[in-house]
Amino acid sequence: MYPSILFSVLLLFTSSILPALCKPIEPPLPVKVFYQFPVGTWPEDMAVRENGKILTTFLTSPDILEVDTKANSPRLVHTFADKTSCTGIFGSPTTMDKDVFYVIAGNMDLNPSSFGPVRGSWSVYRATLRHHHHPTRKPAHVSLVADFPDSIMLSGITMLHRRKKWFLVGDSSAGIVYRLDGVSGKVAKVLDDPLMKPKKPDSGPLTFSVGINKMTIHDGHLYFTNTDRNIFARVAIHEDSNPKGSAEVLAAPDSPTGFVYDGDDVYFAQNGDNRLARVRGNIVTTIAPDVTDRESEPFGPTALAWGKIHYGRKLVTSINGGTNDGDKLLISTNGGTAQYLTGEYTRGGTISQVQIVH
Repeated sequence: MYPSILFSVLLLFTSSILPALCKPIEPPLPVKVFYQFPVGTWPEDMAVRENGKILTTFLTSPDILEVDTKANSPRLVHTFADKTSCTGIFGSPTTMDKDVFYVIAGNMDLNPSSFGPVRGSWSVYRATLRHHHHPTRKPAHVSLVADFPDSIMLSGITMLHRRKKWFLVGDSSAGIVYRLDGVSGKVAKVLDDPLMKPKKPDSGPLTFSVGINKMTIHDGHLYFTNTDRNIFARVAIHEDSNPKGSAEVLAAPDSPTGFVYDGDDVYFAQNGDNRLARVRGNIVTTIAPDVTDRESEPFGPTALAWGKIHYGRKLVTSINGGTNDGDKLLISTNGGTAQYLTGEYTRGGTISQVQIVH
């Protein structure tokens, strides 16, 4: 009799306690900072190598740095000698050659009173890192793919066609998209939609306009954020990237910059209010930070990326050019955009992480 009573008590205990233990953590989620850069350093974009290390570009310097979340300091991969800034970076072992990345570099006027891009200074480069690792420490092989003399400020880059090595490159200030042949270097303007256009420069705190920003391709559509207009949109495209029609608005996050997909959910970096948001259906939820923990607030989030790709296990396919291991959402921040316009620098940018619990 006693064993059966004991079993009943244990069953009651586990049935009431285990669901609480297994319940996913609800937003807002804590932000873990892996590395904080010096004051006045603006990380702009990220790409994750197959080994899990994070390649980071900077608006405030012409450098590509490699951040190891287990190391104390980042390692320099390359400096573009004739440039002042880097913006977009693209590379994924699931969509292109291993350890090959395409990087946008150009010139910015970094003076707070005139902070903005230098017209016609932007280019796309190919960086091969196959032998750039310890202990050989061979330098990355970097070569010019194409100059964009008509550009104002190139920002986002994504792959259009793997076999042909075609890419789409966005001009944030002009609100247009170019197709780039990664082999021949040929450039053609292919997309010019009103939803890609920025507002006028005097409509916000910046001295220049930021329209179409980060972008990616999935199921015959180009998805993109427009930071000035506070929209997430898409446009259907042909295989050669010419539009099938007009773009449509899908969501309205605040000052969106980078984004990633996780199944039907979309996660956004909201630069204007220092938040990360999730759009699920028609519901927008702030997932970070916890408002009671100001120290972990992601000041000026600029880009998102899923963490290390784990081979040999079932993966959730993501349309940001890679795959999602289901929990590690990486964030780059610039420390707060306003400080670059006032010259009163208070904090450096960071590489951080939010643990997404499904």
